[in-house]
Order: sequence, then C-alpha cells, then structure tokens
Amino acid sequence: MKNISYNIIKKLRKQTGVGILDCKKEIIYTNGNIKKAIFNLRKKGIIKSEEKKIKKTYNGIILSGKKGNFCVLLEIKCQTDFVSKSKDFYQFGNNIIKYSIKNFCKNFNFIKKHFEEDRIELLNRVNENITINRYKYFIGKNIYNYVHCNRIGVIILAENLNNSNSNSNSNDYVNEDVLKKISMHIIAKNPKYLNFDSIPKDVFKKEKEIQSELTKKLKKPNKFFNKIVKGKIKKSFSNIVLMTQNFVIDEKKTIEQFSLENNIIIKNFVRFEIGE
Repeated sequence: MKNISYNIIKKLRKQTGVGILDCKKEIIYTNGNIKKAIFNLRKKGIIKSEEKKIKKTYNGIILSGKKGNFCVLLEIKCQTDFVSKSKDFYQFGNNIIKYSIKNFCKNFNFIKKHFEEDRIELLNRVNENITINRYKYFIGKNIYNYVHCNRIGVIILAENLNNSNSNSNSNDYVNEDVLKKISMHIIAKNPKYLNFDSIPKDVFKKEKEIQSELTKKLKKPNKFFNKIVKGKIKKSFSNIVLMTQNFVIDEKKTIEQFSLENNIIIKNFVRFEIGE
C-alpha cells in the first residue's frame, strides 16, 4: 500500500489509543484493513482497550436533555469516581445528549454504534472502561425531566386531566411545578411501577404465590382466603407503585390524589440511578 491515508491511521489510533507509528506500521502491513490491524495489535500486546472492556463499571453519571416534545435520559458508566467527575467524561455524555435530541434518536443500539469510536478514544485516554449503559426517550407535550447531582434522573410524561378525553389543543399544558414535585418524589421514593396495571404478569404471579403460602400459615377460614391474599398483594405492591405511594412532600396524600388535585394524569415515567 503505497499511498497511506492519514485518516485511516487516525481512525485506528482513535479506536485503540495506540501511538501513531505503531498504527501506521499495522495499516501498511494489513493494506489498510483496520480490523486486521486491531487484531495484530492485540496479539502483540500493544492494544489495551479490549482488556478494559471486561472491567466492571460501578461509577458514572446520569444526563438528560429535551427539545420540543422529545426528551431523553442517559446513563454512562466508568470504573472510578475520579473519572465520573472529569470534564472529558461529562463532555462525552453531553455530546450524546446533544446529538440525540437534535436528531430525535430513538434507537439505543444506533446511539452506541455512532459513539463507539469516541467511547474507545476516551477509554484509552482515561485508562479505564467506559460504557454507554442505558438510554430512554419519551415523546409528548407534557414532559418534565429532572436530574439530581448527576446521580439520579427522572422523566415524567403527563397529560392534562381536563383534556385527556377530548381533542382540544387549548389549555392542555400541565403546571411544571407540579411535575417537578412529583419528580422529586420519584427521586426520593424510587417507585418501580406506575400503577397496578403496569406490574408485569410474572412479577404479580410470583407475589401471589408468596402471599398465598403466607396466608395458609394463618389458618383462616377458606371463604376469606382469596380476600386476604388480595389484600396482602395490594399492601406489598403499594410501596413500590407510584400512584399509591404517600407523597413525600405531604404524607397524608398519595401521588394519585396529589395528581388529581392538580388536574393531571401521569402517563409514564422512567428513573435511572447510578449503582442500580
């Protein structure tokens, strides 16, 4: 290969973090085949990025972005708290957020593929594993996103109760202060499900089996058995279902009561926390 493209060498360096001379040598040897060049560099023990990939990532940050009716929540992870607080790590995540909301990206695999070279470049620069771990998007008129100290993030999708059953486009926005308070509740209380209907069937079935066995030990009359099991299931799930949780700002109300008082319906939510 007589004419060596500097862009190919640069691409190999970006993916591996290997020095320019070693990259140039392998590009010449493999006639411009980057995959073969990476394979050869790994055999020689020069490349380190593959080794870093298997290292566990316990630290990281949560980021969120919104543009119009499109909102995303992102978790990127690293190995140490030091890197999670670095400017380069934050910028990497922020670049993903900006790109995602600009292009209304809905495909997580595409996001990971698009930023793979940047990820490997950062991985080699900070000398530890970096992962684009989770990504979620919501589309809607009433979306609120909230991130607490880059450690916990929430997106809420809501609807105005007065217009939920109509085609009217007027007056259908929800008070953002109300959504902020519910977001803070979700941050603090960590609900797993929106309502009882959203609990997966397998999870519900497993809980029913547990509560049935516990109820048998009570030795109550058979005619009360199903009622007792049903009550136990409801009580068990009430603390992890958003709508039935006691509102963190006013424990006398449930989130459902607080929402109805403010004429809103929570349609969906997502919560990411580092370390989950």
